[in-house]
Amino acid sequence: MADWLASLGRNRGLKLLALLLAVALWFAVGSEERTEITLNLSLELANLDAKMMVISEVPASLQVRVMGPGSVVRKLTQSRLSYTIDLSGYQSGRHSFPLGPNSFAFPHGVTVTRIQPNPLTLTLAVTLTRTLPIKPVLEGRLPEGYEVVEVKTRPAQITVKGPSSELTALKFIPTLPIDLTTLTGSTTVATDVDFNKLHLTVKDQVSILADLTITAREIIRTISGVQVVASPVPARLSPAQATLTLKGPWASLKDLKPKDLKATVDTQNLASGRRRLKVAVDLPAGLQLLKVQPDSVSAQALK
Repeated sequence: MADWLASLGRNRGLKLLALLLAVALWFAVGSEERTEITLNLSLELANLDAKMMVISEVPASLQVRVMGPGSVVRKLTQSRLSYTIDLSGYQSGRHSFPLGPNSFAFPHGVTVTRIQPNPLTLTLAVTLTRTLPIKPVLEGRLPEGYEVVEVKTRPAQITVKGPSSELTALKFIPTLPIDLTTLTGSTTVATDVDFNKLHLTVKDQVSILADLTITAREIIRTISGVQVVASPVPARLSPAQATLTLKGPWASLKDLKPKDLKATVDTQNLASGRRRLKVAVDLPAGLQLLKVQPDSVSAQALK
């Protein structure tokens, strides 16, 4: 005890100076103009069970309104501030986390006046992992005369993780809509899966491609009044016209007229008298002849 009392007597000048500086600092801080400001504290979630996930909306940050000495508050605005919620031990369900002035470790003299959001509410759910097929979603109409024959995705399926309540009933994962309005041929389009507000995540991130097989739409059209021509020897034909049934691309057939088609009979060896000759048809490329009516005509050589 005597030694302790004796120590008080040593360096009395320095100790008095330290006391005066502390008192001066206290008065300086206490008399400093107080500032009020809103701080954004990034929100961090820690220790969540691997078999659980948060399915409610999580704010990126907390807005905390504080008041304190100007110099101290300014230092806070220049710092990276965060708030961590420890989720260890929490099970599925809705959980509320009330926040109060003592929830934050701010310097002495800083008081909390408002916290938003407060309380913080999080909903947890048990997760499930499933591998599901990817279903391409098509949007819009192809230009007239074209049709989609096949659509495949690469990969054909994907492994996703999410709440068991959402994943159990799913039969496939759709893609984002693929616009067809400008496509006139087979193509490959980069796309992605569309979780449509579901709380799903992809286990292994991959690029998704959709291979679209697009062809000109084929139609069948019957064209009457096609002139039948005798060649190479002129002849009198009866009937002199034929009706053709054709199959081919819509673009090639839609505007085709009888004068655009050529039907002939071979009169090379036509003798005197009357004979029936087979009608031959010369078609534009890409068209298929299904039927000629009549398929033969009566031909008589001209004298």
